[in-house]
Amino acid sequence: MTPEAKRRRRFIPDDPLRALDGPSPRCTSPWATPERLDRGLVVCLDGVGGWNWLPRLARIGLDRGGVKAGIVIYNWSVGPLGLWVTDLVVERRNRRVARDLADVLATYRAERPGRPVVLVGHSGGGALAVWTLEALPEDALLDRALLLAPALSPGYNLARALARVRDRATATYSWGDLALMGLGTTVFGTIDRHFGPSAGLVGFRLPPGLTPAQRRVYAKLRQVPWRPRMILDGHLGEHVGWTGIRFARRVLAPIVLGRSDPGEAVGEPAS
Repeated sequence: MTPEAKRRRRFIPDDPLRALDGPSPRCTSPWATPERLDRGLVVCLDGVGGWNWLPRLARIGLDRGGVKAGIVIYNWSVGPLGLWVTDLVVERRNRRVARDLADVLATYRAERPGRPVVLVGHSGGGALAVWTLEALPEDALLDRALLLAPALSPGYNLARALARVRDRATATYSWGDLALMGLGTTVFGTIDRHFGPSAGLVGFRLPPGLTPAQRRVYAKLRQVPWRPRMILDGHLGEHVGWTGIRFARRVLAPIVLGRSDPGEAVGEPAS
């Protein structure tokens, strides 16, 4: 199988570049029709393990919330047979897969200028979303990025990724995610190979030593902590609550559409 064929097989239901020309014989899904893709593109990335059932739920909620662009899932994971360990520890492979996605997004942006392009990454997929942004060329800005309970270290330098976002990056975290984003990343590590509580538990912190230009791009980042009132949106504070259908419809869809801009700016690093 050629590298291009492997890349295309990572998309669920179909490679958006191929689907722009019409549905392929293997794709009968309504999520990646030429009509939807001509309105814009939303790419969802699941966490480690490659099951991809959480972004399928989020996809339904986004659609019900008014997102009528193409919505595809990028299966970056080694897959269930590789378990989650490989997804966590093989950074070189993960960055290569992120570069492949960046190439597709840059090509889509060139072929459909002015259409909104949004990345939605959950858990380990939040880390892959950041690395995808980092791999984009300077002239291929994405409109928005949602990092849901990202499995990155809190001090990870997001400046390079944020420089590839035109409007806003929104990161979420929850102290109710202690089992996976606290204990799990302390024992097994984050995607960027740090051991301790992740940004999905405590949020991001401004890393020390930022240049003035890097501080300016951090103004694009907003952080949304879990609040008890989110229970009304179907989110109980747990790891998977960020991708539930009701939460995606009521909270995520307005962010994707640029109609809502919740969250707080990143605080100063601890002294």
